[in-house]
Amino acid sequence: MVAVTVDTEREAARTPSPIASVSVALCTYQGAPWLPDFLGSLQAQRRLPDELVVQDDGSTDDTLAILESFARTAPFAVRVEVNERRLGSTSNFERALERTTGDFVALADQDDIWYPEKLERLVGVLLEDPILTLTFSDADLLDPSGRPLGRRLWGQRGIRHVLVTRQIVPGARFAQRALTTGCTMVGRRRAIEAALPFPDSLNDPVAPMRHDRWLSLVAAAVGTVRSMPEPLLGFRVHPDQQTGVLTTTELAKRLLAAAVAATRNPPPEARAAHLARARQIDAAAERADRFGDFDEADDLRGVAAHHRTRADLGRTVPARVRTVWRELRLHRYDPSVLGTAAAAADLVRALRPTPAALPS
Repeated sequence: MVAVTVDTEREAARTPSPIASVSVALCTYQGAPWLPDFLGSLQAQRRLPDELVVQDDGSTDDTLAILESFARTAPFAVRVEVNERRLGSTSNFERALERTTGDFVALADQDDIWYPEKLERLVGVLLEDPILTLTFSDADLLDPSGRPLGRRLWGQRGIRHVLVTRQIVPGARFAQRALTTGCTMVGRRRAIEAALPFPDSLNDPVAPMRHDRWLSLVAAAVGTVRSMPEPLLGFRVHPDQQTGVLTTTELAKRLLAAAVAATRNPPPEARAAHLARARQIDAAAERADRFGDFDEADDLRGVAAHHRTRADLGRTVPARVRTVWRELRLHRYDPSVLGTAAAAADLVRALRPTPAALPS
């Protein structure tokens, strides 16, 4: 790693609360078109961070020049480090989180626009309830130029009803599906320490798990995670972003395509994906055990066992059908349209003849 910006320590015009320190972990790559808007919104926070920790993944545009210029006048410490080789978003965020020092850590993407109350609200919720390890909000969707699209992040992901009706989110739900994205999160130091270092299983090429899903999963495994329905930032939608958002029509098409593909996948491919996910969830269960959250660990291992069961439904059609029915009856599929699609795909696969019965 190569550090390119000397740490800066400046008196904030609005002094952060001495009760707890706040770090912002920002990962950048070719972010010149978006960074000025984000940095401006960060400097406009009602609750300023104590430090901005930047991990750049080898930008060749004006990203570093923009960061260096910002560091000279920022009312908080700015620490920038550049990777000697490309790490990708998950490993890049791991490195950024390792460098943070705050009691609370907010993850940031280079292309978003934070509303002035974002840090104040999310940090305030964590300060009010010491049991919470992480909280996250909804977001307004913006077009590439930063204009509102009139839609929300949770709505486009089809999860708003889940997160509004039950704002305390158990770890098993994060194990079943990704519910949030990193730029909406603030985590307590306990959650950051529990999540680091990231396990190698996150980088499985068959079924990778991104840093934000891993962090929310571990935070729920070692404590309590709360969702906040209010939008606290603008989430910019553009072709170059790491985390995309689909319209309702596009999402329906993608779900249908995924369900059809799942029924056609050769057994080794489907099996490898489920086994990869099981290893990732088992890794989160191990972190829960390490921090004494044994009930959460057991719940996560139940989800991992469900993936292993789906990896090998059985040797005969009747046995496979019984397996899918049992998993449905025990409510082990995700209780959403995604879970319904997964169960339907498993049932179609269960009804297919075994390879030995196929005509030669």
